[in-house]
Amino acid sequence: MALAARRTTLPLLAVLLAGLSLALTGCTGFFVYPGSSSSSTSSKVDYAYVSNSASGSNYINGYSVSGGSLVATTGSPYSLGFSPTAMVVTTNNSFLYVAGAITAGAGEIYGYTIGTGGALNILNGGVGLEAENSAALAVSPDGQWLFSLNSDGITMEEYQINTTTGVLTSEGNYPITATAGGIVTPTALKVAPSGAYIACSLGTAGVDVFSFATSTGVASSSAAVLPPPSASSGFYSLAIDSSNNLFLAGTSGLVDYTVVSNSNGSVTATLASSSTGYTLGTGNDSISISKSGSYVYAGSQNGGSGSTIYGYAVGTGAALTAVTGSPFNAPTDVAALGYDSTGDYLIGIGYSATSGTQLFTIGSAGALTSSSSAASGTTLTIPAIVALTH
Repeated sequence: MALAARRTTLPLLAVLLAGLSLALTGCTGFFVYPGSSSSSTSSKVDYAYVSNSASGSNYINGYSVSGGSLVATTGSPYSLGFSPTAMVVTTNNSFLYVAGAITAGAGEIYGYTIGTGGALNILNGGVGLEAENSAALAVSPDGQWLFSLNSDGITMEEYQINTTTGVLTSEGNYPITATAGGIVTPTALKVAPSGAYIACSLGTAGVDVFSFATSTGVASSSAAVLPPPSASSGFYSLAIDSSNNLFLAGTSGLVDYTVVSNSNGSVTATLASSSTGYTLGTGNDSISISKSGSYVYAGSQNGGSGSTIYGYAVGTGAALTAVTGSPFNAPTDVAALGYDSTGDYLIGIGYSATSGTQLFTIGSAGALTSSSSAASGTTLTIPAIVALTH
């Protein structure tokens, strides 16, 4: 299928995806917006923004997480006027993008500046930057491109980011491809730290992998599909490390692929050392991996019988070894995980009026110790999302 661009017609660039007999085709023609820049990093910050707010569904709680404590950011909680469905912080820590809907079916992507003390201030006079119903958002490692996985499960949208103003420019959309017989349930979206590819999890429809070039914003116009291990299983969360290894969590546990970018522009995706996957509990909707790639953590809700976080050390060829003490106790109905900017702490978001947001200190061998907690919302229909600075 050809890429459907909103403002420009883009010629196709052929790109081959090897391994698992998966083929990709690509496209070219994106311009580099004059207001964009490569990933410039502002002063070091360490903030977490949590959408499942104790104040209600239309709020974000902001926390400073340095020092092992959850300390409210300036002005937190922030009233939005809508319930967030997805959030992401740009790589230069200047902007937070939040997707949500003022009215049912009328989604928007809103932008906020991140100011002194982590304070949020809305862009564009409070008007949404783009009309979009988003299930997940992701930013490329160079900070120039924002991607939105549509909640309708039909397309992934791309926007160019003006890194000075935060304004978005629509670049086009990419069709979602499903595993035969699977039901598309859009849940997660990530861009590889290397910028080599984009991956999105789609429930029993599998995982779509789009090749990508950060310098031009060119992605493939069709996706390679990694199917779940069985027809009854699905992938609901994913993480990518700096070596292009792709980690997928779902109903069959944790599965990982090694993804290699070849010199001719093709990508090879192969199962890592364990073709049967690694043990998790049930309800695996969250996963995070350290910046160093040393550890991967996946949250399991376990049907209300006590949520846990499974920890694995990442070895050669993305082989995983369980961290001593794993699984660790997690927030009730844990639904989101993320690393802080130092890599010293893992934050978990669940549903509890006393400890739905928990900060964990990561030990030298990967063990988790809860160091701070705060209240969150308790209504399971409200998305539990966390976006952290870099």
